[in-house]
Amino acid sequence: MSKLKMDAFDASLLVLNTMAAFLIVGIGTFDLFGVNFANELFDFGGYALSTAWVIGYGSVIGTIVTNNNTELASLGNDIQNLETYYMLAAAATLSLPVAFIVFPNSVGSFFQSADLWGLVYVVVLTSGQASLGWML
Repeated sequence: MSKLKMDAFDASLLVLNTMAAFLIVGIGTFDLFGVNFANELFDFGGYALSTAWVIGYGSVIGTIVTNNNTELASLGNDIQNLETYYMLAAAATLSLPVAFIVFPNSVGSFFQSADLWGLVYVVVLTSGQASLGWML
């Protein structure tokens, strides 16, 4: 909960987001009490959100909200002050999961088309969330 320091809560959310990313792209599967986390949890405005997606994006939002920087204006400035890769990864962590749901036939199918592209999705989201957890 301090800037330039990763706390245990951020680390826990990072693990959840990494797990969710593997499930979203179809590289991994996870069932608990008869619930497949890759299956649709609910429909939001015509977009199917899986349990994994909700957990993954919730962990990103949780990282932002529970740290010191919760204003979008300063979040944008903090992201712009990062090195290029981390800036792009942080921006992708906020936008790729949304694009995955909004454009399932292009963005979603691309990252699900091969394990390599799915792994790229996981690495980008994991490093982006680590950047968000570190800089906030």
